Amino acid sequence: MKFATQALAPAVAALLLVASPLQAQVFPRGNGISLTDKDTFDMYVQINDWRDMRQDMDSFRLTTLRMFEQDLQEQGIRRRPGRSLLVCNVQAVRNRSQIFYNTTIEYWELESTKVNWLQWAQSGLNIIAANKFNEALVAEECASRFVAEWNRWNPVEEDDLYYNDYN
Repeated sequence: MKFATQALAPAVAALLLVASPLQAQVFPRGNGISLTDKDTFDMYVQINDWRDMRQDMDSFRLTTLRMFEQDLQEQGIRRRPGRSLLVCNVQAVRNRSQIFYNTTIEYWELESTKVNWLQWAQSGLNIIAANKFNEALVAEECASRFVAEWNRWNPVEEDDLYYNDYN
């Protein structure tokens, strides 16, 4: 019996190691499943780095937030304060006539008495001519990146298409 236990223990351990990744979500990028059946979020635009930029940071942030909210609303995603939070993080650095910038969209589940949970995040690094960098560009990047993932987990039903076409 001792031999069988010694021989089977490594095999069972190996099987558990191989099988466990199949059950797990890759966090947070692969955790888009956490967006299933959610269509209301609180929204925020956060600027983490704003070096040598000519635009006023606060004005840029607020205008981007309004545009971000509008872009999502057009997709059926509404803004409502609560436990689900979307954050569009922006970092931008000007170098002569070019702007190097990063946008990261994050989905957080907020807990009033516990640690907040980052559920999903995705980012992109870009270079653009300084005269082309604006609030609409940043809002659309964050919104389109989020909507692409959100649509994966919230497919449109045929009945919804029919209803929307005729109402």
